[in-house]
Amino acid sequence: MDKNIYMDPQKRKDLNLRLGNLILAIFLATVPTAITYGTLSIHGLNICRSLSTKVQASKEIKKTCDEAAWDTTKSYIILIGFFITLPTWMWFYLSMKRKEVINK
Repeated sequence: MDKNIYMDPQKRKDLNLRLGNLILAIFLATVPTAITYGTLSIHGLNICRSLSTKVQASKEIKKTCDEAAWDTTKSYIILIGFFITLPTWMWFYLSMKRKEVINK
């Protein structure tokens, strides 16, 4: 049998731990990501509302500004999710690794 075909059991266990914790972190990061997304959306819409009260052609500007605010927030959703998921994943992974070392 070729040794390269089979992965070392410890490496396999570590890979499973990383993948499992990544899935858990992605699942748990959805709520903070949604909260951040919602907050940024509301902030953008409040800026548009404030701007429309100070400008003459307020209806057209508010409509354009609202669209721009939503588009801007949508463009950051992946980045927001990444920066919330990454620390969560690392925290889970390091916690499980530490627990594994303590149990040995």
